[in-house]
Amino acid sequence: MNTFDENRFQNDELENKPENSFSDTPETNEVPEAQNEYNGWEASPYIREYSAGSEIAEPVQEIYEPVYTESSDTFTIETDEPAPEHNGALINETVKKKGIKKYVAVIVAASVVNLAVLGGMFFVGYKLGTKELDMPSKFHDAEKSKENVLGILGEDSKDENTSGAKKTVVQGEELSTVEISKKVGPAVVGITSKIESAASFFGGPAYAEGTGSGIIITGDGYIVTNHHVIEGATAVSVTLNTGSEYEAKVIGADSRTDLAVLKISPNEQLTVAELGDSSVVEVGERAVAIGNPLGMEFFGSTTQGIISAKNRTITVDNKTMSVLQTDAAINEGNSGGALVNAYGKVIGINAVKISSSTVEGMGFAIPISEAKPILTDLIQYGYVKGRPVIGISSRDVTEYMAQRQNWPMGVQVMEVMIGTGAEIAGLRQGDIITKADGKEVRTVDELNKIKNGHKPGESLQLEVYKYETGLKTNVSVRLGEERPE
Repeated sequence: MNTFDENRFQNDELENKPENSFSDTPETNEVPEAQNEYNGWEASPYIREYSAGSEIAEPVQEIYEPVYTESSDTFTIETDEPAPEHNGALINETVKKKGIKKYVAVIVAASVVNLAVLGGMFFVGYKLGTKELDMPSKFHDAEKSKENVLGILGEDSKDENTSGAKKTVVQGEELSTVEISKKVGPAVVGITSKIESAASFFGGPAYAEGTGSGIIITGDGYIVTNHHVIEGATAVSVTLNTGSEYEAKVIGADSRTDLAVLKISPNEQLTVAELGDSSVVEVGERAVAIGNPLGMEFFGSTTQGIISAKNRTITVDNKTMSVLQTDAAINEGNSGGALVNAYGKVIGINAVKISSSTVEGMGFAIPISEAKPILTDLIQYGYVKGRPVIGISSRDVTEYMAQRQNWPMGVQVMEVMIGTGAEIAGLRQGDIITKADGKEVRTVDELNKIKNGHKPGESLQLEVYKYETGLKTNVSVRLGEERPE
C-alpha cells in the first residue's frame, strides 16, 4: 500500500414412470387384451394382484371401472368380489399383458424427447435473459470470458445522461453492515506479490513479499487491485476467503491511475462483487471498507465510516489522482480492497491514506466509475489506449537553475526515445521546451496538460531552446501512443 508523509500530500480537489407403467389419466388407460378373455366379472371392493405370465385359478366376471396401480410387471384390478380361494388360500390371479411394453416404450420415448426439447429451450432462454456468470469449466472460452467482463464494466456507459441532467439510480433497500460484510466479504481476496531484490548472501537471488487486497469482478476469475500492490512482482498469487490459493496472471497494469487487473483459473464457485456507480455518491453516506490490513493475518477485516468528500485531487509519488475521501479505516494491506456503499455495491477501490501523527481518519479510494474505462482497456489491450506521448523524459528548469546556467525556464529534455516523434522532430538531450501550442510552459505538468488535450497521431507545436546553439526554434512533434515497456 502507498503511504506518504503529510509534507508530500497535495490536496487540490416431469418425472418419468417405470417402463411398464400406465398413465393415471382415465382417457389414456386401456384395459389389456387379457381382460377380454374372461367374462362375467362382477364389481367388488376387493383388490386383486395379477403378475405377468401367471395362470388364472378360476374364471372371473366382467370388470367395472378397473384401476391400474402397476409397478414393475404387475397391475391390480378392483372388483366387487373377493379373490377366489384355493384350498383355503387366496390365489394371486394374473393375466398376460399383451403389447403393453411396446406401448409404454413409445410413450416414455416421446416424453424424454419432449423433456429434452423443453429443457434446452429453458436453458437458452435463461442464458439470454441473465448476465450472471457461472463458474467456468476447463474448456472455458477465454474470448467469451473477456466479452463478459467487458460487458459488466461497460454497463454504466450505456446509461450516461446528457450534459446538465441529474443522474438517478435505483439502489434498492439499504443493508446492515453485517449484511454488507456477508455479501461483499467473500469477493475480497488477498494478493501476495513475490519481488526479486538484491542478491542474497549466498549469491543467489533474494525475494521479498508484499501483500494487498483485490476484488473479484467476474465468476471466471477477473480481479481488480492497485498497481502498486503488484508493481515489480515476478510472481503473484491470490488467496480466497475459503483459504484456496491460486497463481495469478497480470492482464494489465497502469501506474498513472494505480490500477491493475489479474486473472485466476478457479476450480470452485467464486463470489462476485456488485459494482456500483460512484458518480451518484453523496457526502455523508455510509461507507464500509473491506480488505486485509497489515497482511493476511487480518484477512477480510471490515471497517465502517462515511464518505467525507468526493472529487478530491491528491498527488502521490508524482501522480495526480481524483479520489473519494472516507474516514473508514484504510491501512497498509487494504490497498486494492473494496469501499462499499449502504446497498452492498462497490463504489471505490481502496488506495491510500495519509500517514501523519497529526492526521487521523483520512483514507482515499479510486472511484469505481472512473476506474471502469481504465479496467476495460487493461483487459482488452493490456494498457490504456489513447494516451499521447512526445517520446522524452524530462525535468523542470527551476528559477535557480535558469539564473545559474543562464537558461530560460521551461521543461528540459533529459532523454529522447528512439523512433519517436521527438527524435524525428530533432529534439536532443539538454534542449528546453518553453512553449507548447503557443502557451508558455514552465513545468512538466503544464506541458503534459497541453499534450493530453491531443490524440495519438496529432501534432504538437513546440518552441525549443536548443542546448547546443543557445537559439530558439519551432518544431512540430507527431505524438505517439503511450504503451507499457
